[in-house]
Amino acid sequence: MSRKFNFQRFNVLESLGITPTTLITDEQIWIDLFTPMTRALLGDILDFTRGTREDVEGEFPGDRVSNLNNHLLYGGKSGFVRMPYHETIYRTANGAFVVKRDGVKVKAFGWFGDYKKGKAELIFMCALRDRRFDGTKRANDTALLDFEFDDPKYNSRLSVNGKAIEASAVELSAYCFMPGSRIVDASGDAEFDQFVEKPFTFLDRPELFLKLFNRAWTTKRSPGQNSNPIPDVSKLLLPGFARVAKSVGYDFIQNAPSHYHVAMWTLAFGYSCVDPAQAKIVGELAEGIKRIKAAGATLTRQQESWVCVLQSLREDLIPEELNMHGPKWPQDNIGQQNLWMYQPLHDAAKKLFP
Repeated sequence: MSRKFNFQRFNVLESLGITPTTLITDEQIWIDLFTPMTRALLGDILDFTRGTREDVEGEFPGDRVSNLNNHLLYGGKSGFVRMPYHETIYRTANGAFVVKRDGVKVKAFGWFGDYKKGKAELIFMCALRDRRFDGTKRANDTALLDFEFDDPKYNSRLSVNGKAIEASAVELSAYCFMPGSRIVDASGDAEFDQFVEKPFTFLDRPELFLKLFNRAWTTKRSPGQNSNPIPDVSKLLLPGFARVAKSVGYDFIQNAPSHYHVAMWTLAFGYSCVDPAQAKIVGELAEGIKRIKAAGATLTRQQESWVCVLQSLREDLIPEELNMHGPKWPQDNIGQQNLWMYQPLHDAAKKLFP
């Protein structure tokens, strides 16, 4: 008689990269993440189409995905992604609500206008991405990425004293702007629009950077805001993200804020910096802003964020009255260095990360 073998149970879905983000429903996204003003702009949902896709180009102009690891499928053909994704397009009274999802990420879009004719404007985007593969090339296999996350130094998983903790973490990302409010639409100035949207990409042209910076300084636009934000998003979105992440069992929710004002927003909702060294830099920037104000300058909230961008400019070009002589914003939104922040989603998680 043969000896009975003690078979083990394995979480096959998890090993294949099927994470809790797949449990997030389209209804949760529409109700918890698309704010009342966003839903009002898009209008009522009328009908939908859905399907599984593996091509980079989507259903309509602007509806495309990425292939950051440059996988070639079907005998070496380009234009396809490594991991298929499911797409649902909900036609609304004023545009479309689109949800894309694969095993590690769910990403939703709000398009305002006639999307079928390529005349729609992206006014809202939100996403949740499981971070379990960060720091490895596998992190970039999802077709729903805008940036790479394979660098083991800058995008490692949550750790304490260099040791990864056994906990699940999900990254949030968001984009929201009022339709028809882009700088380029109002002025026709594409260069200034691009500078406000991505100022760090102009650092290699310091004189041009300073010229455009001086223009941005007198506006009510923060860095990254080349359009006006939807008013109720700042109050409602982060609590909505936390509810959704907690509902599918995550321990932590994280973000990588693009600019100083975004970091201050998330700090106000109970987030903390993961890296103590980066937390020190953020504190130094805040102290630098206080010193500038104490010296007699009056800074708006937008200018506080702009002065943090300015510290990355060549030292001799920074106006002395705005020069902090040291701290630089730790995330340029170009490379993989991110300012990771986190929030525990339950009491047990608080004990895991001091």
